[in-house]
Amino acid sequence: MDPQLLLIPLISGLIGWGTNALAIKMLFAPLERRGHGFFSWQGVLPAHAQRMATICVDLMTSRLLDLSHLFQRIESNQVAELLAPGIEEHAEAVVEEVLQRRYPRLWKAMPEGLKEKARERLKSEIPLVVDKFMKDLRNDLESFVDIKSLVVGAFVRNRGLLNEFFWRCGATEFQFIARSGLGFGIVFGTPVAILWMIFQPGWILPVTGLVVGWATNWLALKMVFEPLEPKQIGPFRWQGLFLKRQAEVSAAYGAFFAERILHPEALMNAVVTGPASDRVIELLQRYVGEAVDEASGPARHILTLAMGSDEWDEIRASVAVGLSARIPSELGRVQDYAGEALQLDQELEKNLAKLPAAEFEEVLRPVFREDEATLIAVGAVLGGVAGLLQLFALGAV
Repeated sequence: MDPQLLLIPLISGLIGWGTNALAIKMLFAPLERRGHGFFSWQGVLPAHAQRMATICVDLMTSRLLDLSHLFQRIESNQVAELLAPGIEEHAEAVVEEVLQRRYPRLWKAMPEGLKEKARERLKSEIPLVVDKFMKDLRNDLESFVDIKSLVVGAFVRNRGLLNEFFWRCGATEFQFIARSGLGFGIVFGTPVAILWMIFQPGWILPVTGLVVGWATNWLALKMVFEPLEPKQIGPFRWQGLFLKRQAEVSAAYGAFFAERILHPEALMNAVVTGPASDRVIELLQRYVGEAVDEASGPARHILTLAMGSDEWDEIRASVAVGLSARIPSELGRVQDYAGEALQLDQELEKNLAKLPAAEFEEVLRPVFREDEATLIAVGAVLGGVAGLLQLFALGAV
């Protein structure tokens, strides 16, 4: 036997590995479109970031996560306790700033004991301010935090983050697809070598190269997602590779979102800087204004008589505006507690692990469904080109 015939299955294996590895590469890179016109390409995931992110978050919000339910785990008194030190400092500074600006002589002449009593009364109102605001969040959280916009926005702004998500969930499958091409290519190339021993038409190597390039991609994808449910014949049991890893993928999925997108800092920023930010400030100003009224106690009536109700209202409003503007800067004190209370990673992991196989596969399947035909076609074309190279290697041309 001509030793050169061994090149056929070997090259077929390299074709299978190369086309599959390239197909995986084309899913993720480049992040931005490169090339010109027809001869240009952008990674499947980056090119369809908006659509991919929307599919991802639709699964999450419909089947995996009820943020309003999770938010019930956060205790108002615990939040108030954590926020109190910072807010108390701000409250003291704001009250003094407002009164010194409007009534410097009165504030300076006021006995220190009276000032301290006013401060203590205002401090005692802080937990009530927090409790009122937390009730508003609990009752209508969806109007304050738009999970869909938060997730989709994060992925579209940072397309590399979308790549990271799918790689963390499907790295095992992506690597299998690439490496399996080598084995499939050798298997498919062996009968081609036998045919080449019998007769040597010039077309057989390019055509079989095209078939190998197509078949290795197609077969690898089939093995990743099919069958949905475990099948067994005698001692042999098999299931789609991705589906067999449901527990492992669920843990990676939950950890990714809890660490990279839906962490407490991002959720709090969504509340104070999102579409409902004006409403947040309005609520805080109202509740702080009510706290100022309560903290002033009987003195409020005397002050109203002395300076007029309009002047008192302006003082109260100034304190409310000043303090409510500073409260968001203190939310960092709550982040660690919120993360422990929400346990978002565990919630996502638990719910994803319980999904039926047909729904679970939607975590990764959209990646390939988007441009599956294109990727397989590219593999076939490259396989055909590699087949031509085989002809040259064997000296048949």
